[in-house]
Amino acid sequence: MWWDIFNRKLPRNLVLLLLSFIFFGDQINVEAKKSRTPKEISITFDELPVAWSFTEVDRVALTTRILETLKKHKVKAVGFVVSENIGNSFDLLGQWLNAGHVLGSLTYSHQDLNEIGAEQFIKDIASGSEALEPMLTGFGQKKRYFRYPFLHYGGTVEDKRQVKLYLDEHDIIVAHVTVVVEDYLYNLSLEKISRRPDSAKYDALRYEYLSHVLDQVERCEELATQVLERPCRQILQLRANRLNALFLDALLTALEDMGYKFVSLDYAMKDKLYSADEAYYGLRGVGYLDMIKLSNPDLLPAE
Repeated sequence: MWWDIFNRKLPRNLVLLLLSFIFFGDQINVEAKKSRTPKEISITFDELPVAWSFTEVDRVALTTRILETLKKHKVKAVGFVVSENIGNSFDLLGQWLNAGHVLGSLTYSHQDLNEIGAEQFIKDIASGSEALEPMLTGFGQKKRYFRYPFLHYGGTVEDKRQVKLYLDEHDIIVAHVTVVVEDYLYNLSLEKISRRPDSAKYDALRYEYLSHVLDQVERCEELATQVLERPCRQILQLRANRLNALFLDALLTALEDMGYKFVSLDYAMKDKLYSADEAYYGLRGVGYLDMIKLSNPDLLPAE
């Protein structure tokens, strides 16, 4: 029996320690489980229907493979459309919506706010939304999402203010990003390999790409602890390119092995992180955690 410990010549401190485990061990375990914050990440794709490429891409095969992989891992993703590139691919966008995914706009022509200024950029937003609206309405999508091309939110206070005002007035939700990856560079490497098939180079590229993405995810987890003093719901930005069509299954499997649960963008955006004020005016496109960390304190609202 547990009280036999009193009949033994044990140090008093050890007796108290044993008793604490006996009486409070289960409670401590329960509280520890409650305190664990689940790892959550939303998967998003830019440059739909298909990202620009130096080589010809089979749009149907690429889209089919991405959607099949998302279904396999039970992921509900968001794809951001460059309307100028839709052409005769409305049926491909319909496949995304039919599969239960959400579409947002990446403007009409994917121009850079920092280069063309707020007035022209707002026109590009409006044109992109107009081109996509019939499809979203037809499929019954209620919310309207937008992502800034190149994650450039505006290099000046006035440009940033004007665009944000327009988006707010039209009830358009800005889909931020935390995990920014350079998949477009790895896609270029894939195109070079494809010209001269080499399985060793292919396997090496897959390893390097997956390592790159997972390193960025871990960096953003550490950054969340620095900026928020807590974990957050991460949002991963990928592109609808051949690289991700080929390696998405391995990537999602790796994230699952790291303990991640895939969540919708709508749910991820409910994290208070994405309503936090930021005042970042750098010309480099960075994730939202970085934007908060690099904000100009003099331009943030007074607490």
